[in-house]
Amino acid sequence: MKAIYILAALAGLGGSAVAQGLSSAGGTVTVKGGILQVKGDLQVTGGSFSNNGNLFVSGNLVNNQAMTEADTGSLTLDGAALQTLSGTQPYFTRLLNIDNSAGIVLENNIKVGGRVTLSNGAVDATSDLGALVVGDTASVVGVSDTRHVNGYVVKNGTGSFVYPVGDGVRYQPITVELTDNSAGMSVRYFAADAGTGTFTTTGASSIALEAYNNEEYWDLAPRGTATGKVIVTYDDYKNPSITVSENPNVFSVAHLTGGNWLNEGHNVTGTLTAGFVTSEVISSWSPFTLGAVPEAGLPVTLISFNAKAVEGNALVEWQTTSEENASHFEVERSLDARTFQKIGTVAAAGNSNALQRYSFTDRSFGSQLQTVYYRLRSVDLDGTFSLSRAVSLQPRGVGQYAGVYPNPARKASVVTVSSGVPVNEISLWDMLGRQVPVRKSSLSDGSVQVNLNGVASGMYLFKLTTSQGVVNHKLVVE
Repeated sequence: MKAIYILAALAGLGGSAVAQGLSSAGGTVTVKGGILQVKGDLQVTGGSFSNNGNLFVSGNLVNNQAMTEADTGSLTLDGAALQTLSGTQPYFTRLLNIDNSAGIVLENNIKVGGRVTLSNGAVDATSDLGALVVGDTASVVGVSDTRHVNGYVVKNGTGSFVYPVGDGVRYQPITVELTDNSAGMSVRYFAADAGTGTFTTTGASSIALEAYNNEEYWDLAPRGTATGKVIVTYDDYKNPSITVSENPNVFSVAHLTGGNWLNEGHNVTGTLTAGFVTSEVISSWSPFTLGAVPEAGLPVTLISFNAKAVEGNALVEWQTTSEENASHFEVERSLDARTFQKIGTVAAAGNSNALQRYSFTDRSFGSQLQTVYYRLRSVDLDGTFSLSRAVSLQPRGVGQYAGVYPNPARKASVVTVSSGVPVNEISLWDMLGRQVPVRKSSLSDGSVQVNLNGVASGMYLFKLTTSQGVVNHKLVVE
């Protein structure tokens, strides 16, 4: 499409303007507070270009002009055909909205300072020429199997960030929690084998891996220095069986470096089929995926763990059949099944092949007005540990029949959620803190039926707002 050359400033666009293709060659283009719709290509090839309003582009965007980072302005790519962002200089915007079912191809960097909204279509950033760069305090919303980045995403700044990456077919996130990030952390997901290597004991954990997932990995590459933790998500996609154990605590964060597969930690939350694993603090980066250690390598073999109400308190009990260099147990409590705090410590037998019984009493249980979750951290003498599954216990008054049925539930099935008291609001959340949209209908007995159509396998949390406060119920989808 032939471009319209603008040689004078477009100032004070209080309403909207439409251009059938637009170039800034040699002139000045300024969008001030209004709307500029480019029904074709936008070429920033010279002069100056600034956007303090709302810019919509339906064609390709070429930027060959150096720009300053944007504190204002929004860019919406809303073409009907595949759109490409290219050029020799990165494009800066405060807000970015992807709304093109045909998709967007990045052959140049685009940096977003405020928020990325994935409304429709996927982003292809596989060419090594361009990436989606997310600013220090910026966020990404709207991710799904059809709305994510197939390619490179760079996040600046520290803190926790869930990378919106996948392979164009499935959204396969990885979370990175950084305390140091000097120049940005680049991440890309691959549905492939990261490569064979030797299982060694030189990782953050001294327990060597016995297997790793050879069907997917995430390539994490800092553009400077970086320190922090990696949280690997595993689910029903590209997830072959890598262990014969029925204990999910054998799962670890596997890290390939220097021809060796290292165990970077095995803080596990989830089941054998879905969940996530958190590493220890690391500062060396390269491919990561899900790994597994031998069950014999765990500090203890736990055969039971449960909690029950006794005289207004919670009695937490567990049994082991094997302990090797075990130090102690830490009893942890949570009100949302995600964030746990230590409430007590019990010494371990240390080395034993006999049945050992343990217990701990939580005397603050009776003061709770919502479901309480408990889990056990088994700690070895060298500091390595494993986590039990979480068990739930409901205080008196939360409701005798409160809970979710069936649980575990199958994908695309319908579950019934009851609270024992009237429910004002109910929502479903995944273990990364993202709300999952579901269809709900109320029943005459006060319970709520929830349709799980479109909900992937994994562990979730129902949040119920009732007259007695917020009640949480854990749900496992198989």
